Amino acid sequence: MVIDTATFEKIYDDFAPKIFKFCYFRVSSKEEAEDIASLVFIRAWDHIAVGKEVTNVQGFLYRIANNLVIDFYRKNKDKRELSIDDPVNPIDVPDKADFVEQLDQRMLVQEIQGKLERLQDNYRDVIVMKYINDLSIKEIAEVLETSENNISVRLHRAIEKLKTLT
Repeated sequence: MVIDTATFEKIYDDFAPKIFKFCYFRVSSKEEAEDIASLVFIRAWDHIAVGKEVTNVQGFLYRIANNLVIDFYRKNKDKRELSIDDPVNPIDVPDKADFVEQLDQRMLVQEIQGKLERLQDNYRDVIVMKYINDLSIKEIAEVLETSENNISVRLHRAIEKLKTLT
């Protein structure tokens, strides 16, 4: 498939939120997820700009995202720091009426991220792709370059593992 500028813009509009969510649930940092997601599209454009073809755009983008997340953890494994100032839970309480609802939502996201972090990478990937990014089993199989049966088994095992986590 030949991709021109207008087509790439449409691809960006369609996939940017999905790629960001995929990255966010892998790195648990909004800023890092934004950086990685933007790099995904830069790398994709660089690939396309030199005239290389892309047959499965979705799979191509998720593969780049997955590789960049892996690179992120490789590069930063020794640099992780714990901070007293948690940007997710600021000390100052905002004066918004829906503060409690936002807090509940934040706590739910943190609980989900905590459980996802305890899963093996291959289980976490299929859970995020299926339930966060709403990909079908077939689409996940294409992205991860494996069979639909393998993805179904991984998804089942991941769900069973999640049920055991407290």
